[in-house]
Amino acid sequence: MSVFDSLQPEQNRRDTLPERTMADVLVLPEDLRTIMDYLLEQGESELAAIAAHIEQDETSTRALLTDLIEQGFVQELLAGRKHRYRVRLVSRRRSRFPLDL
Repeated sequence: MSVFDSLQPEQNRRDTLPERTMADVLVLPEDLRTIMDYLLEQGESELAAIAAHIEQDETSTRALLTDLIEQGFVQELLAGRKHRYRVRLVSRRRSRFPLDL
């Protein structure tokens, strides 16, 4: 088993997530959009800081973050025992038109 074998499930999961843009963020419910706004400002953040910012307990915040992760808006990073979260957006959608038009 190589080092890269352990990364394959994460790569497969990422391949199935839709590409998200700022336009997608704008149509999120307010509670999710508030988290996205905060993460966009911070770059990355831990659960406790996000919970404090949105003034909710960590259990509720984790549920909201899980929703954002499943929709492809947020990526969870693990560094030892620390869980950090960051926005996962594309800068713009790729054109579906051929380049030789």
